[in-house]
This record gives sequence, C-alpha cells and structure tokens, in this order.
Amino acid sequence: MWITNTPYEHAPPELRAIYESIYALYPAEYGPPVPAVTRPDGTSDGVTAAHSLVPEAMRHMLAGLAMMMQPHLPLTRRQHEMIASVVSAQNACFY
Repeated sequence: MWITNTPYEHAPPELRAIYESIYALYPAEYGPPVPAVTRPDGTSDGVTAAHSLVPEAMRHMLAGLAMMMQPHLPLTRRQHEMIASVVSAQNACFY
C-alpha cells in the first residue's frame, strides 16, 4: 500500500507554503536533491511528500527534524546520512 502524497511541484498554494516554510528551516546543504534517489525523469520519493496527507502534522514534525539537523549541533551531515541509511536498510525502505 502506498501513501497518497502531493509533491511540492503539484501542491496547491496552501500546501506549497507549508513546504517552503519547512525547507527554509533546513541547513542549506540539505537543499539540493540527492542524485542517488532521483529517477531518470527527475522525480523522487521524499519523506517530506509522504507527510503531505496531513499538512499541519507535516509542518510540526518536519520543523522539529530540521531543528535537530542544525550545523551547530554535534552530528555532521555524514552522520545524519549514516543513521538514515541504517534505519532505511533495517526497514527495507528505498530512501
């Protein structure tokens, strides 16, 4: 079963504003798409879009996650990616 989602590119104005408010909280290095999870047509699945079914929950949950990824905190981007990779592999998840 797949979660119905609305990616940023197809989001209505209200949802697009929520996406933008979330993206603004993340460190700049998290902005560019990651080639490893980008399909040949340029699209990709994303954790953010998976939360678009309940936009207000998406806003709060992902804003909290963004705060935990701030560069002044002890974990590096590499460590974040390593943790995410281990969790994704354990959950048999593509990303």
